[in-house]
Amino acid sequence: MSKNAGITITVVFEAMSLNYGESVGNISELKKLTRENKVYTYMSRQALRYEKHKFMLENSEYREAPVTGDEQVVQFTKEATITQYPEIDLFGYMKTSGQGQGAQTRTAVVKITPAVSLEEYKNDIEFATNLNLAKRANTNPNPYQLEQHKSLYTYTVSVDLDRLGRDFDEKGNVIEEVPIEERLKRLYTLFDAIKFLSREIKGRRENLSPLFVIGGLYPVKNPFFLNRIKIIKDDVGYAIDARLLNSTCELTLPNGKKVYDYTLLGLIEGFFVNEEQLKKLLPDSSGTIDYFFETLKEKAQKYYKEGTV
Repeated sequence: MSKNAGITITVVFEAMSLNYGESVGNISELKKLTRENKVYTYMSRQALRYEKHKFMLENSEYREAPVTGDEQVVQFTKEATITQYPEIDLFGYMKTSGQGQGAQTRTAVVKITPAVSLEEYKNDIEFATNLNLAKRANTNPNPYQLEQHKSLYTYTVSVDLDRLGRDFDEKGNVIEEVPIEERLKRLYTLFDAIKFLSREIKGRRENLSPLFVIGGLYPVKNPFFLNRIKIIKDDVGYAIDARLLNSTCELTLPNGKKVYDYTLLGLIEGFFVNEEQLKKLLPDSSGTIDYFFETLKEKAQKYYKEGTV
């Protein structure tokens, strides 16, 4: 079996005001970053990881891994193993052993980037009060302000298939291994978490499921379509810049094949005005969001059972 196989999935979704940072007075500020003198909002990697893990707990029989506050740090217990708890298999762990004894660590098998807005933040602010409750208590209301931003967002998930379901010691020897069927089950549950993701925030539930998704199972571990999503907006609607995607698909891999040969594309019809152009990029490997994830499941199963990409 190849030791260089990995999955990468780049998602585009639409949502509003996903992640707040520190409040200043009575103003709740969104997490933001600046690029080329423009301000963009984002949902942190930690928040995305939390929502995916929450979905997996709610929609499977998996249990949450136990944690402890010993050793002066909050961490997973020493007894927790990847066989028992998919959480630490997928998202990693650190277990300290006391002062001067170092720590046992497992880097995340599933790596998630922040979800960054594709449209700049324009300083929209909502003014609100708890007027109804104040009237009921016969007192003055408490005004507050919320920064608001409705936008398309993109993020990327990468999965190291060689390390999924396998734990190693510091010398690289396998010390624990999960059966292939269970590895696939965990991977499929992760796919479902991406496919049906949502977020509860400020009294509302936002839909984070994909409008567009591109990626695949590759013989090279690289998040190929990270930073390759650009939105073009006009009076008609939104389009995804197909040139960036096409140029990425034309890259030649070490085995002589193109990224194109391994890439899948899925979209929700009726949202992007250039959806036919996007489908033509990968005429034999594009379809619905369901098509994308079901085909990726088949490819993952073939890899684990036959050792081929």
